[in-house]
Amino acid sequence: MIKFKVPATSANVGPGFDCFGLAYSFYNEYQVEKADKMLIEGCDPAHTTKDNIFNVAFNETMKKLKKKGSFHVYYKPAIPSSRGLGSSASVIVAGCKTANILYGGIKKLSDDEIFQIASKIEGHPDNVAPAIFGGLTASTKLNSGKFFHKKYKVSNKLYFSVLIPNFKTSTEMARKLLPKSYKKEEAVAMLSHSVLMVEALQSGNFDLLKTVCKDYIHEPYRKKLIKDYDYIKKTVEKNGDAVLLISGSGPTLLVISNNKNFSKKLKLKGTKALWLVKPLKVLK
Repeated sequence: MIKFKVPATSANVGPGFDCFGLAYSFYNEYQVEKADKMLIEGCDPAHTTKDNIFNVAFNETMKKLKKKGSFHVYYKPAIPSSRGLGSSASVIVAGCKTANILYGGIKKLSDDEIFQIASKIEGHPDNVAPAIFGGLTASTKLNSGKFFHKKYKVSNKLYFSVLIPNFKTSTEMARKLLPKSYKKEEAVAMLSHSVLMVEALQSGNFDLLKTVCKDYIHEPYRKKLIKDYDYIKKTVEKNGDAVLLISGSGPTLLVISNNKNFSKKLKLKGTKALWLVKPLKVLK
């Protein structure tokens, strides 16, 4: 039996809507081996049918490999589902990797080939890219139909935490809240903020980060789905040493700070929901 893990991710990272992604030291773990028929253990029985996304990803990768076979996987989920931490991307990438590891032989697919398959299944590459390549990624779909990514290093001067609530939200519902058009001024601001956000994360320039992390495209609308959002934002940002962003479509919130002890001192009292404060490292 072969073991591997796939990390949790945050898409968007403020102004990088449907483009940026971060990978963390927080993983789903998988133990896989060849089998005569599909067997999935360790997760909700509702996710063990033939149309589950792990099996879909496995079969798509097997088509690319031009191989036949099946698998037995024991799944150890740690990434909570429907929380904005890339749980579905993790499972898709794991399905692709399982086929590649077990049946790729000497002609294993490259990470980029896995990226193409997984992004197509997921429908967008913003979580898939960091799940495969780590770190901070920017990704998009080219006119050719292929997916492209670029990886960036994140400064050691910055510290990351996620605030995970005890409730879920739907990505579909979060997308429905977004307007069909935006003001020109908002679009211009987003262009500049997204470019400079990469610079801020790479350099660790926290003063710059505090300015350019502001989003106009999705966060003002999606925050309505997140209990305690305004209170938590005020609490996180009151001392000027941290900023609050929505992780993916939420409801998990992402905190970036220049204070390595920030997560230890953060106290969320009187919230409507229960929130887990989890400090994480961005993968290199």
